[in-house]
Amino acid sequence: MQTIYRIALSLSAFALAFGCTFPNDMSYPVVLAEITAFDVEGAESVSIDAESRTISVVLDETCNIAALEVTTFKYTDGAQLVGGVPSVIDLSTPKTFVLKTYQEYEWTVSATQPVERYIRVDNQASEPELNLSTRIAVVYVLESQDLKNVTFREMKLEKDGAQLISTTGFELVAGESVEVTEPVSLPMTLNCMMLRYFDFKVNDEDVRWTIKVVQEKVELKVSSINAWAKHAQVYGLFDGDGAPVIEYKKVSDAEWTVCNDAVVAGVGISADITGLESATEYEVRIGKDGNYSAVASFTTEEALQLYNFSFDNWSLDGKVWYPYPSGASQDQMIWDSANKGAATFIGSSTTPDEVMAVSGTSARMESKYAVIAFAAGNLYTGKFDKIAGVGAELDWGVPFASRPTSLNGYYRYDPKPIDKVKPPYENILGEMDKCQIQVILTDWDKPFHINTTAGKFVDIAGDPAIIAHAVMETDIKTDGFVEFTMPLEYRDLERKPTYVVISACASYLGDYFTGGVGSTLYVDEFEFIYE
Repeated sequence: MQTIYRIALSLSAFALAFGCTFPNDMSYPVVLAEITAFDVEGAESVSIDAESRTISVVLDETCNIAALEVTTFKYTDGAQLVGGVPSVIDLSTPKTFVLKTYQEYEWTVSATQPVERYIRVDNQASEPELNLSTRIAVVYVLESQDLKNVTFREMKLEKDGAQLISTTGFELVAGESVEVTEPVSLPMTLNCMMLRYFDFKVNDEDVRWTIKVVQEKVELKVSSINAWAKHAQVYGLFDGDGAPVIEYKKVSDAEWTVCNDAVVAGVGISADITGLESATEYEVRIGKDGNYSAVASFTTEEALQLYNFSFDNWSLDGKVWYPYPSGASQDQMIWDSANKGAATFIGSSTTPDEVMAVSGTSARMESKYAVIAFAAGNLYTGKFDKIAGVGAELDWGVPFASRPTSLNGYYRYDPKPIDKVKPPYENILGEMDKCQIQVILTDWDKPFHINTTAGKFVDIAGDPAIIAHAVMETDIKTDGFVEFTMPLEYRDLERKPTYVVISACASYLGDYFTGGVGSTLYVDEFEFIYE
């Protein structure tokens, strides 16, 4: 589940080939023991953090968290797992495992099981309030809704597979309150003047939810705004009657514009207002029958670009090329490569090129080989730190706070057949190499520190901090430069990024010391697109 980090791992090989031997004054050698692969039936994602010795599992809501079948459990060769590998594991609470070499290493495995919960009734007002610890839910309906006749359309309060068995309420019979229980078959209309109970069967366990239905006065209101650089998603509330509208304008304008694409659903109204200007303050309101909500204001994001997106600014220090000018400020040191760690052995593999360029200079990346080390030419946003022991350390990501829709640019690629392989890629020897360009938007609170010695890498598939991702790989030789556009796939449309990672590499399996010597990638004139 680790992402592609050809930069750092290639440098690990250099450290092995040229690194120093460190003395060990202990009676026994220090031999690290790590869990290298772990999986259970029903897992949606598994994240292994070797540095903290923790494994985080996200489970599908249908599985039984207290009895999970272990499908994969691998650890360092030569280590022993105290108690052996279990066939079934209970992750309702964190589970610890001890690996032994000459020392003992404790690992902790924990799991979360997100469950989608909802209650949908006719004439619903605000979203229900759900208290998971007490299993009490408050459902809000319009003032006009008769509490004696509330129609429940859909209900899901427990995980998939749970059965909604019955509902119990109270009715007046001959002046007395009588408890009435009946089987549930949605949709159904129920008397909700008093509390009502809904009983579920969850893994042979009886679970009861208490539901209170409350009338709510709904007024015209802008409830939320999600402002991007060139558009804004606006959500509002009204009383459920008539034909409401969403109007907007620049703060500096006098006239309001009606959004013609608004969608009305129940007591909600929403619209994606397009054609806005970046870094501009706007106002928005909900209107109906000549009445208007309070005005809400928002400012669109900046349509940010990165310094040296043109790859025209470079500096040379000895054998090391840097993709920023001499005397650059910290804010201008956006890009880096493996040059600093590898130049002593193979020279700079990432260099400026004035001949092969769309305009000015391009960034040229060539995969090279020296002694036993294959190093893929590369470029990334962040900072190379150091070769450490038998590995390398570097920081991925630079500050960035906008949400582009795609990355546009130009690339030129001359792949070579793969002639350097490491396990488990022996089977692709002779196949054509591939280049890779990728973008990652995250809300990390600092750059991600990669440590190949400790096995610390970004988990592209499972890192919850990743907001958007785009990747392009190809083994096709180009005839000159080719323009490309990589749409970003957003996993969350509400969260805003704090960091961006952009990486380019001449050999897509460079992190596994696998690729074609001489594979060469050029990139030039990058630009973020905002729509």
